[in-house]
Parts: sequence; structure tokens; C-alpha cells
Amino acid sequence: MDLYRNPLLAISLVGFTPTLSIFMTLLVLDSELASQAFFFFCKAWILFIPAYWFLRIEGNPFSWSVPNRKGAFEGFVTGVAMSVMIYSVWEIFGDSIDAESMVEQLQNTGLTSVEVYVAGMFYWIFLNSMLEEYVFRWFITVKGIEFTGSELGGIIVSALIFTLHHALALYLFSFEWWQIGIACFGLVSAAAIWSWLYIRHKSIWVCWISHAICDVAVFGIGYQLVFN
Repeated sequence: MDLYRNPLLAISLVGFTPTLSIFMTLLVLDSELASQAFFFFCKAWILFIPAYWFLRIEGNPFSWSVPNRKGAFEGFVTGVAMSVMIYSVWEIFGDSIDAESMVEQLQNTGLTSVEVYVAGMFYWIFLNSMLEEYVFRWFITVKGIEFTGSELGGIIVSALIFTLHHALALYLFSFEWWQIGIACFGLVSAAAIWSWLYIRHKSIWVCWISHAICDVAVFGIGYQLVFN
């Protein structure tokens, strides 16, 4: 196989960038400006590389998928169902979270300011969730299928890599191991459902509807932790 068309190379170039971003912004960089600059560099990287790979390296034509009514409905239903589960887990285990340690880790990101948090919330719900679906549900899932030779293999590869940077963030926010375990189970499950939706409908918009609804729940809980 041509090295420059190797799906493992494609996965490596893109899939681990969010983990590097979390590591640098929360653990290495002390400056708020440097943290934010590196964060946006990583976002630009994972936006550009899949498009370049698809259009230039593989020579595919530009395509723009749209969801049908059934796909949009399935995205909505799965998003609401997962949000209910997120809030249920929060109601059971929320009091065990060390909010002070979380706020301390967020200092360099600027997210301890209400204005910045709200702006970030809109970014993550409406833009970052779309970027993650573009990267993980389209690019990584497809390359995972090519690498493993099966749709299930692609779903597993994408779900595990998607969960990795979230797990690192939870660890750096001083979550307990059992809390990280519960969260990772939920993340892997959600990511697998979203990859399944992508394979089923061939549209990241379906997955985005579900993902964005879940992010509303997550950032609502985050607001309570940081500012209450």
C-alpha cells in the first residue's frame, strides 16, 4: 500500500491531535494566550488535514451530505436519550465531583469567566461538535473501516480514539478513577452510536444533531460546577 494513502497514517495524523491539544493547554502551557493559540492551531489542523487527504491525496470530488428526515429524527431521539442518561448520572454522582480542582485547571483557558464560558459553550455546541463529527465519525470511522476491514472495526477505532482526549481531560481535572471509568463508558457508547449513525445514513449532520443535544446537557452541568 502506498504510504501516503495508508489509513493508519491518516488516523495517526488526525486522531491524536485533540489529545495533544488537551495535554499542551492543560498541562504544559502556562499562558492563557499560548493555550488558546495552540488550541485553535489544533482545530485548524484537524479541519484541514482530512479535507486535504480526501481531496488531494485520494483525488475525490468535493461532496456535501445532508440528512433525510428519518436520519434527522434518529439523531434527535438518540441525542435526547443520551442527554437524559447524562443528567441521570449527574444526579446520582454529581456531589462527588471536586469542582475546585476543575476550576483551578480551567484558569489558563479563560473559561472561569462567565462571558468566555458562554461563548465557549456556543462554540462547542454548534461548531466543535460538528468538527468532531467531521473528524471522528466521517474521517476516522472511514479510515478505521479501511484499516480493519470491517464496519465494526471502524466504529471501535473511532470510538476509542474519540474517548482518549476526553479521558485525559477528566484525569487532568482531578476526577476519580471510577468517575473517569463511568464517563469513558458513556463516551465510547455515544461515539459508537454516532459512528453507526454515520455508516447508516452517510451524513455527519445526523450525528451532529445527536452530539449537539448531548453537549447542551454537558455544558449545562459544567456551568453549575464552575459558577455555582
